[in-house]
Amino acid sequence: MSKKILGLDIRQDAVAAVLVKSGIKGNWIESYARVPTDQKEIETSLPAALETITRQIDTAGSLCVASFPGDQVCYRNIQIPFRDQKKIRQVLPFELEPTLPFPIEDVTTDFHIINLPDSKDHTNIITATVEKTKLKLYLNTLVSLKMEPEIVTVGGYATALCLAKFANIPEDCLFMDIDTDKCSVFVIISGQIYLIRSFPINSNAGRTESLCIEVQRTLAAFEEIFPLNLNYQPNEIHIAGYGTDTDFTSGFEPEAERILGIPVRRADIVKDTGTIIRMRSSASSPEMNWEQEQKASGQMDNAYALALLETEGLNSLNFRRGEFAPKKQWAEHKSSIIKTGILASLMLILLFCNMMTDSYSLEKKVAELDRQIINIFKTTFPDVKRIIDPLSQMQVAIQEVKKTAALPGGTENIRTTDILNEISKRIPQETDVEFKRLVIGENNILISGDTDTYNAVDDIKNKLEQADIFKEVTITSSTIAKGGNRVRFKLKVDL
Repeated sequence: MSKKILGLDIRQDAVAAVLVKSGIKGNWIESYARVPTDQKEIETSLPAALETITRQIDTAGSLCVASFPGDQVCYRNIQIPFRDQKKIRQVLPFELEPTLPFPIEDVTTDFHIINLPDSKDHTNIITATVEKTKLKLYLNTLVSLKMEPEIVTVGGYATALCLAKFANIPEDCLFMDIDTDKCSVFVIISGQIYLIRSFPINSNAGRTESLCIEVQRTLAAFEEIFPLNLNYQPNEIHIAGYGTDTDFTSGFEPEAERILGIPVRRADIVKDTGTIIRMRSSASSPEMNWEQEQKASGQMDNAYALALLETEGLNSLNFRRGEFAPKKQWAEHKSSIIKTGILASLMLILLFCNMMTDSYSLEKKVAELDRQIINIFKTTFPDVKRIIDPLSQMQVAIQEVKKTAALPGGTENIRTTDILNEISKRIPQETDVEFKRLVIGENNILISGDTDTYNAVDDIKNKLEQADIFKEVTITSSTIAKGGNRVRFKLKVDL
């Protein structure tokens, strides 16, 4: 069964769209369009450009894959001491918060995994972070024109990913996505993206020279992030984007080769990925010939690569997660929604009829829940004696914990995740132990739990003392539990 995919590449100065039809026999381009926009009036010119595209291309029934301007995204290379992606998403906000120029609650983030051969107990990732207000405005504009995307990724990322996965390129190379006044650089090694960097092009100096200087800075930044790859030197530089057809980039390749000493050539996704495409004419472009229109092809590469993300099933950065996850369309689930609505109406009638008889039971449940909340609060914060509003008091207490999460004083460089990771590594898997409570203070950790023997308690103490981040481990108590099968213990670990 064939399906239509709309690749929508949105930049500050233009919008490009490629409609690809994918089926068992291959892919073919139905139509494409590119509409310039005014950077100074982007909020009004973007909707107008998208409306023009909807008139030129029949987007009905197509799955949309869109890109967000790369210069509005913050990139970070970080290392997480986990392999599980769910755990990574849980700790990512805490890891990124000190490094971002925005409050963590005002941004949304996704990450790209770098599979390194020596990363057995940790994960190297590239994070991409965007402000929620900008992303929401962007999505609202698309939704208003019935072009809601299933995927929103970073501009230029899809092209770099397709080059890395499918193109016949050297193991070490760079990809430059050049706009009129901005550029994004992607470091590619052995078919993987290792680094993403976006920067403005200096209009006061020679633009080719400015781009080359930023490439050299990118290589220097790469050496700092990946010190084991100090000998990294790209064998080729591939370029694409709207800026490749402006006056300042005419003759860019030979001049850049002279400055950098690296061969530079223009990317051609259709050719470089070895994709076989059957062209089809349409009402908007009845005599379309992609290969002959070299200028259009160069400017449409990024939009076409976005469509390839879906046709080839590539995992990519995607900002449509959490509160921005796409909502299912009414047309897809009309029958199910109607049935659900009928059942919901019947349930409401039954609930209304039973409301009076159940009110007493509900009051008891509410009172029981209130008691449970208070008990949980007392267990979590035993030092608080006066409880007025448990929820508000817990929120205040959590904020205080966040302020001291970095363990101030002499332990300011020890993170909570490092402590948990160290305890997990030091205690052998075969040890029969169950931790009941762990309290991390400014200078020490209190651990309580139970195990099978007194020797096991001593073994746990000795193993933890071997950790560099722990100064001293003391067994404060060890007793036989009721029943005589387990040994209860408490440890004090000085940091």
